[in-house]
Amino acid sequence: MDLKKKVPFKYPMLKSERIAGYIYLPIHAVVLIFFMPAVCVWLFGDGITTAEMNLCLYALSFLVVLITMFRFLRASFSDFFDNVIRSLQTVALGYVFYYVMMFAVSLVILLAESGISNPNTEAILQETRLNKNVMIVVAVLFAPIVEESLFRGAVFGSIRQKNRAAAYIVSTLLFAVYHLWQYFYVDGFSWTLALYLLQYIPPSIALAWSYERSSSIWSPILIHAFINLLSITVSLNL
Repeated sequence: MDLKKKVPFKYPMLKSERIAGYIYLPIHAVVLIFFMPAVCVWLFGDGITTAEMNLCLYALSFLVVLITMFRFLRASFSDFFDNVIRSLQTVALGYVFYYVMMFAVSLVILLAESGISNPNTEAILQETRLNKNVMIVVAVLFAPIVEESLFRGAVFGSIRQKNRAAAYIVSTLLFAVYHLWQYFYVDGFSWTLALYLLQYIPPSIALAWSYERSSSIWSPILIHAFINLLSITVSLNL
């Protein structure tokens, strides 16, 4: 299968699914972040860990996405296997693009000598070492499906139908801010912290590209899951 062959972008998400995605995205990214810890403590007691709170958050979001976008996910799953060779090639190339771009971004951050590490990455790695099984479920199963359905499925896909460049820019900015806004909120704005927004540009571009090329949301879901799994595996062996 020739990946250079021009294939029209296929977007099987219904208007009702797009609306649900746009409505739920801020709920998942902001509202639940504020209220889920208190709800979890109320339900399960003070002994609940941060990793278990994340599991509750993503399990809830997974159920919401599954209920509101099940038809889209199923249609996209069929599209993946209708062109399975092209889809798998896209997954492989998408990961290579991510790795190359991430290497370049890492060099930029290293040369900037920021003096700190990405706080979101550090928090995830710390929780992974303390709660390996829980974090594997969150990072490899729930997070890829939830985040790709919202950021690539609802946001990128809907904008891509009208303006390709805008789709990449908007989805990339939202994806980057989503991962670090809590630290800006708590610690205030700093250029040092803002520098780490760059780390989310490579995965966002690679994931959007893989979705665009395969026309199946399951391509970026697989790449996202593999990136997270590899990160967890490396962190556990450090």
